[in-house]
Amino acid sequence: MATSSETLIAGLCSPDENTRRYAAEDLGDSDDAGAVGPLVGALSDSSPAVREAAMDSLTRIGGEPVVHAVLPALGSENVPLRNAACFLLGELGEIAVGPLAKLLDDQDKDVRLLAIDTLARIGSGSAETTLVRALEDADVNVAAAAAGALGRIGTASSVEPLIAALKADSWVRCAAAKSLGRIGGLEALRTLTGLACDEDPLVSFAAAQALIKVGARRNTLLVTEEEK
Repeated sequence: MATSSETLIAGLCSPDENTRRYAAEDLGDSDDAGAVGPLVGALSDSSPAVREAAMDSLTRIGGEPVVHAVLPALGSENVPLRNAACFLLGELGEIAVGPLAKLLDDQDKDVRLLAIDTLARIGSGSAETTLVRALEDADVNVAAAAAGALGRIGTASSVEPLIAALKADSWVRCAAAKSLGRIGGLEALRTLTGLACDEDPLVSFAAAQALIKVGARRNTLLVTEEEK
């Protein structure tokens, strides 16, 4: 006799959209580890409602089994599935940081990019060391993404490696300049002031924009302090 979870898993293969959606929703309350794989498969369902239900259930189940089941989807050629995987891993948060960090050694640059984007969305300082290493990635886009992610995470200890990355490709330098502006601090401001006169117009523009944002943020803080 089929168990409740087995019945629901079978429902994910129903030709009826509502049956698949309700099955995906109810599996989120299941204690059956066997539901994780079928729910990940449902992230590729033709129905947006079913995909959303599967996403919600996987988020509710959470844990390392979900993280490891979803990670391979980052290498899929199915764009909606890749996007769903990125969003889901971002929702799972800190528990996904370690497995995502390992993907920065993947041979596929697109997988490395998606992993970095997801780490940036999670925003955990525990990803900093891995992202600093990715500043030297052979692919310019990956290295630039790592520079941008460090700015979004915003730890002061990232300033020095970001300054070192200013010797790299123009695109990486622009991303590093923007991140230095996000993080701020005396050393970052000094570096950005010098970069504002850089011979590379893209870099000088990025530095100038970063300085403007730093100034605006500082003014906002001053006004807030005065109001207190």
